[in-house]
Amino acid sequence: MKLHLVAALAVLSSTPALADMRVSIPFAAEIGGKAFSCSESYAGLGSTGAEVKAVDFRLFVSNAALVRKDGTLQPITLDQDGQWQTGSTALIDFEDASGGCTNGTKALNTTLRGTVPAGEYQGLSFTVGVPFEINHGDPTLAPAPLNTTAMFWNWQGGYKFVRIDMVPTDRKEDGPKGWFLHLGSTQCDAASKTESPKACKNGNRIDVQLDSFRPDGSTVVIDPAPVVAGADLRVNAPETSPGCMAFPKDPDCMTVMTKLGLPYMDVAAGSQALVSLR
Repeated sequence: MKLHLVAALAVLSSTPALADMRVSIPFAAEIGGKAFSCSESYAGLGSTGAEVKAVDFRLFVSNAALVRKDGTLQPITLDQDGQWQTGSTALIDFEDASGGCTNGTKALNTTLRGTVPAGEYQGLSFTVGVPFEINHGDPTLAPAPLNTTAMFWNWQGGYKFVRIDMVPTDRKEDGPKGWFLHLGSTQCDAASKTESPKACKNGNRIDVQLDSFRPDGSTVVIDPAPVVAGADLRVNAPETSPGCMAFPKDPDCMTVMTKLGLPYMDVAAGSQALVSLR
């Protein structure tokens, strides 16, 4: 009898929990509704209808959760794959180092993977950004994907939560060589750029909730075209970073940050237009 009981307990202990449900959330990159490629050009962007090539397209997402029917959130336990996902944070990487994406890597990651308790869900929630507690430090000592130095500013500012680099193909001779959308925390209270801050005045993390998301058929779409609709991608404000990098007092950010759902200077936050659902 004891042998039968021990054998039964051994089988139970080695069986995966039947209450867990696999979750695989696809992400797609588009520019103006057209699928992103490192080799393609995209016309009609910004306030002057500029044509651009995109040469980088990456973002961090964190704290992903499915929404139950009663509106409560069920956090997704991410697979700890040693490459794209660590803790509750993942790097979504659409570039493949081809064409103009010379600053990138060949590997792609367009899916968020993990588990939730089995149940019925009708929405998706996540944050575009890296949590404060792991946002500031030495990326060379951090686990993947936080060791991706191309997505890092410095210890004080932390990571670039969004990096979408566009190069106007029809720019003026004296125009900027690139128009970059980089989002990260700013005005971080640290003694120097090589020290971790105690806090940041502008966290600049985008909270996203997609109420009609279906785990069995929806795709999360990232498209910067609506975000830069009011910006002239052929010019850059003097003595500022190219494009909008979220730093204060940059005229190129005035019409952009509000469309990321974030306040900027004296401009109130609007509805975020970077992330949608298909």
